[in-house]
Amino acid sequence: MPRAVSAKLSRQHEPAAGLRPGSARTAASNPNAAHASNQNSSATTKNPIFNTDKFGQHILKNPLVAQGIVDKANLKPTDMVLEVGPGTGNLTVRILEKAKKTTVVEMDPRMAAELSKRVQGK
Repeated sequence: MPRAVSAKLSRQHEPAAGLRPGSARTAASNPNAAHASNQNSSATTKNPIFNTDKFGQHILKNPLVAQGIVDKANLKPTDMVLEVGPGTGNLTVRILEKAKKTTVVEMDPRMAAELSKRVQGK
């Protein structure tokens, strides 16, 4: 099945505040860079690693898709899994049934709280 490529996700990384890789220019030497850094400062203040304003969230709701992913992963009871962006844990719950240990990383505190409730005691 062909995959659709989102225009948002297919963009290349943009250098910070007017700096280009290998360049020694600073915001002080580039007046446009100072303006660019002011525009990005609110997003950077919210989350210094990711600018979440540019990306949406997709919640995996279809249980058949979640089970299909776990089946294709061919997890063994000795496997350790790292899941990035588990959301509400629809996939995580199925991974926990198969793998020895699962580590999840969720940056949205609301999703992390929901996930904690769902997997507590499992």
